[in-house]
Amino acid sequence: MHDYEIGYDSKGKKYKLYLIAFVAVALIHTLVDFFGLGFTKVTGFRLIGSVLFYVVIFYFGLRRKLWAEFIIKFFIWLNVLILLLIIIVKSLGL
Repeated sequence: MHDYEIGYDSKGKKYKLYLIAFVAVALIHTLVDFFGLGFTKVTGFRLIGSVLFYVVIFYFGLRRKLWAEFIIKFFIWLNVLILLLIIIVKSLGL
């Protein structure tokens, strides 16, 4: 098995879920930026830059580079934390 193949063990399946979640979150962020649904209007350069960033991280994540795996996991858990904070704030009516 090459270093870029994910494999079928439990760690490989878990990492595949991280990759799927990363792609989903990256698409959501890109669509929010593209349609201007955020707080500010995003320029074309920032939109292209963020898409290139996501593609580079995903590419090296597929190749199982340690730094890319760390960024992917950090990105996913940061978004989970932000989602939980949004839910808490909305439920408390703040």
